[in-house]
Amino acid sequence: MNRYLQLGLFLTFIYCNGCKEPYYPKLDEAQKVLVVDGSLTDESNIITVRLGNAVPFREQAYLPEQQATLMVSDDLGREFKFQEKDPGIYESKSFQYEYGRTYTLFIKTSKNRYYRSSPQTLFPKSDLDSVEDLITTKTLQTTKNGELILKTLPGLEFSIMLKDNSISLPNFRFSNTVLVEYLEKQIYSWPPDTLPELFDCWRKYFPNQSFNLSEPINNLDEHRHTLAFCPIDTSYLSIVYEYWDRSPLPSITYIRYLYYFAFTVKMYHINPDVYKYYKSINEQLEANNRIFDPVSFQIRGNISSDNDPEESVLGVFEVASTSMKSYSFSDFKFDVTGRFKEIAPFDMDVIPYEGKWYNHYPPFWIYKY
Repeated sequence: MNRYLQLGLFLTFIYCNGCKEPYYPKLDEAQKVLVVDGSLTDESNIITVRLGNAVPFREQAYLPEQQATLMVSDDLGREFKFQEKDPGIYESKSFQYEYGRTYTLFIKTSKNRYYRSSPQTLFPKSDLDSVEDLITTKTLQTTKNGELILKTLPGLEFSIMLKDNSISLPNFRFSNTVLVEYLEKQIYSWPPDTLPELFDCWRKYFPNQSFNLSEPINNLDEHRHTLAFCPIDTSYLSIVYEYWDRSPLPSITYIRYLYYFAFTVKMYHINPDVYKYYKSINEQLEANNRIFDPVSFQIRGNISSDNDPEESVLGVFEVASTSMKSYSFSDFKFDVTGRFKEIAPFDMDVIPYEGKWYNHYPPFWIYKY
């Protein structure tokens, strides 16, 4: 929830409760709040940290924090330095992770402001159980002719079984990505006898609108945790039939066919304070816009200021071990034989959001007609 929306909700609340004159609070337009987005995982030896400033009132949307000095130190005293790759984006490529070690991020800004994260433990990798699917329907918000509507759509709901095999249940965050594969056929009405052009297209779909976090099991041995729902609908996924009539000739008909899907789930074993931070964000996103609902500046991450412990700092430095599984499935309305099966894991984060190859399969392609 950005600052403009918070102010708008506040003024709306006052208006709806009978105030005749709106109240415009005095805001410190020069105030800048540091935002930290850092990640250390067992997926690579590169640590990436993004530094910026929260949106000041009536200013541009993003202000990168440049020329800062960053370092990650572990509980053995080893230090890993960072280089600024792009404005506000810092990388350390010399990192070698060890399970069970504790890591702390240190930041010094160009104005000699000092910050640090709370110590974060890299927990041993946890097993990710097999993902199960269920054919069902859900009512989702979509658009039609530019208007928001509710539409009940068929699709697959993914879930896993979480088991309590320890004294305290680990804190997990799940990242879910669906890869939609479809064929685009371009048919020329002129000149005659022109062969259609075929493009293998893809688009990524992110089914979760908030952080997907594990929930307490409540003294049970296990429980089912819902990961995501993937609708099987060409309109909702923006894979629709299109017709373009170009003038002058030639005119081309574009037809898109929905073919196949891939689903990758990542499980991050995170620290309790980072889990609490994500949970607080979810509660804010789900709030009912009341005057005492939490606002972003009340949500504290695991970053603090050495200069002023009361200073607001947004964001987190996340340290996590990861597990990943991938699955493929078809449009079950037409093909129920190979609807859902596990495939070799592949990381969808490394492929573009969308694209298409002419008459050729991309290297990550699942379905081959």
